[in-house]
Amino acid sequence: MKKAIKSICNFIVTIILVILVSYIIFFTDLPTKTGNTIRLKVEEYKSKYTDYNNDFKINDLSINMDTYYYDKLTYEQQKIYSSIANATKNFESEFAIRDYIAGDKDEFAKEVAEAISAFINDHPEAFYLESQYSSYVISGLKGNIGYIRLNYTEDSVEAINEKLEKIQNKIEEYTSNLEGLSDYEKELTIHDRLANGVEYSDLEDLPRAYHTVEGTLIENIGVCDGFTKSLQLLYDRVGIDSIIVLGTLDQNPHAWNMVKLDDEWYHVDITSSRSIIDETGIVNHAYFNLTDENIKKFSTIDSPELLPQANSFKYNFYAYNNYEIKEDQDITQRLNEIYNAGFNDKNYIEFYLYGNVSEKIAQVLVAMKNIDNNFMNGSKMFYYNVQNAIIIPKN
Repeated sequence: MKKAIKSICNFIVTIILVILVSYIIFFTDLPTKTGNTIRLKVEEYKSKYTDYNNDFKINDLSINMDTYYYDKLTYEQQKIYSSIANATKNFESEFAIRDYIAGDKDEFAKEVAEAISAFINDHPEAFYLESQYSSYVISGLKGNIGYIRLNYTEDSVEAINEKLEKIQNKIEEYTSNLEGLSDYEKELTIHDRLANGVEYSDLEDLPRAYHTVEGTLIENIGVCDGFTKSLQLLYDRVGIDSIIVLGTLDQNPHAWNMVKLDDEWYHVDITSSRSIIDETGIVNHAYFNLTDENIKKFSTIDSPELLPQANSFKYNFYAYNNYEIKEDQDITQRLNEIYNAGFNDKNYIEFYLYGNVSEKIAQVLVAMKNIDNNFMNGSKMFYYNVQNAIIIPKN
């Protein structure tokens, strides 16, 4: 009898301890490894939580096209994404995933990686969110609870708001004086302004800011993902939808945009558009509004199944402006027409040449020197096989 009573008492004590531990886990702040009590209480967190949707805004720079990659996630991954979005909005570091039962730590880590990647691609305005994060799982009465710890580049909301204001001012500068222009004209003007206004960094040890809109729009220095995120913000400001695309170029990580015009999608690689700007001051348009077929000639897309199709040539730079020389057309006559239509006041000419370029290039160079003797000989001609685009600068 005594043994039975003792067993019952031990059982009751065990139950009380389990309840006590669960209470501590779910309803109290737990110290982090650094000794700070950052984690929000679950009830406090729920009171600040807003379901993620088209109206959710991270900050004043929030964009319209902010659910594209969210919509590609599974329902469970969307819960993680939603918690990340709320935490970033509220400048919170460590939190539990709301209404979510996690698997083991490895499975949870994979789900978090998908959600984080989608969130970063949807939200270029969250430039202060570090790409480094950690995730872990704690077992509770209702199952495994998934936790994420985010890191930020700034120590305070005030510091973030100061930079947001600077970025806002730069956006207004890049999108000024566009009244009366078509969406294509706005797209092209902003593309060229950003390409001309920002320096590409070739430092080996790049500051993190150069990968974000902070570097590109505040410091005027960036790399491919900084250019891409900034272009997305700028296009959104003038009502043009765009998304970020990740892939590789020359086996190196690369990023560019897809832009939507008249319900058709086009690839825009502004980084490649700057390929000769340091040497010539020219923004080339061989990479402006490309089809899937064009972009795959020089880049590899990481997740093509997530992207819309880009099959239209309507708003390609050369097709839209009629800067093309087709195989049945007289080269000299067409070059003269193209030059007078758009380049007689510029220090270069660019056009699309159909057919075998090597067979026609001598005729092109002779024609250009006859049109304007200031054009260089062939040593300074730039050719892009992505779509047989040619740029010839003047002396």
